[in-house]
Amino acid sequence: MTDTTKTCPVCGSGRYDALFPDYRGRCVTSQMFFIDGLGLENRCCRDCGFIYNAAGTRGLGAEVYNNAVWKPKPQIMCYSKEVKTSHQKAWEAFQGLVDLPEAGTVLDVGGGTGAFLECVHRDRPGWELHAIEPGGGFDEMCRRVPLKSAHNQAYDTLALDETFDCVISLSVLEHLDNPLHALRWMLARLKPGGLLLLQLPDFEKLPGDLVCADHVNKMTVPHTRMLAEYAGFEEVGADTALVMFYLVLRKGTPATGPVPSRFEENSAIARRAEKVARATIEAVRACVESAQAAGGRAAVFGTSPIGSMAHLLLECGDDIACFVDENRNAWGRDIDGLPVVGPEDMGGLGVTDLALAISPLYWETVAEKMRPFGVTVHVPQLN
Repeated sequence: MTDTTKTCPVCGSGRYDALFPDYRGRCVTSQMFFIDGLGLENRCCRDCGFIYNAAGTRGLGAEVYNNAVWKPKPQIMCYSKEVKTSHQKAWEAFQGLVDLPEAGTVLDVGGGTGAFLECVHRDRPGWELHAIEPGGGFDEMCRRVPLKSAHNQAYDTLALDETFDCVISLSVLEHLDNPLHALRWMLARLKPGGLLLLQLPDFEKLPGDLVCADHVNKMTVPHTRMLAEYAGFEEVGADTALVMFYLVLRKGTPATGPVPSRFEENSAIARRAEKVARATIEAVRACVESAQAAGGRAAVFGTSPIGSMAHLLLECGDDIACFVDENRNAWGRDIDGLPVVGPEDMGGLGVTDLALAISPLYWETVAEKMRPFGVTVHVPQLN
């Protein structure tokens, strides 16, 4: 298939395989707010293998992240008793991968509300902090950490000639129009031998991102490694065990020639993701039907994009009593008007059936934890 109007953002190819789902309408974002009239046009480039949404929020960056409803989602990425924010977890991951110096200059590209730089400043007070944040978190970031310089605009509109010992990019590339352009821009802002600390959601472990409107790029470990090497980085360390992956990259020399292909690896990842996403939607459908048969109510565990979109894809919002999550910071919020509660509150809402809409990494663990609450747990079935 060839589309000359929407080519691959990385290599420019118009050849692609279309992916699930084919949808246009109200879409969820990674920050748990919804935008009407967006499309999900997921593709896997048949030349370089890049997985991307040709629609979603692509090209709408400032319009999305500077609007009044933007509000950071509570970032908790742990199901154990020891709850850590994703920023604490990222900082500890990077420290485990490289011996960072006590002093230097650092630029955070997409600093958000400054939560990660706060971790850096706490442990490395000798570092001089600089940040770019084009979105609504800019003011909080400036209040939160002592910054030598701060820029409230997109990186590619900024005339910045200064170079740094370290550049940070946490959960940014999946939102940008062209991640290869961003990597090259960051390479140019590093001193010789400087380090890039890169964190990204691993699409292979988060297949629900197929329905996340603002994660327009579905970043995978093999394709990101290829992009980083092609842009001019050498890998120093990597942690790819969980849903977020971390790469520590050193400034090297950019490659020349065509973008290398990772089509075979990424195509296999994309097809597995489709299978999980479809299975999750079917688990929600089975949950609703089972609850109706029992005269009870259905609920969805997890505030992931695939769970948050299930009631729209199935047109069954009136049949869902609530979302359930172990993240206490999410309790009291809502997803498209449906309350987010803790497991202990399911009974009070009449919930009899619970569908899991989370990463497959946690299906069995969470199912075992939820069954004692007296609900029928619907785990997605891949066979």
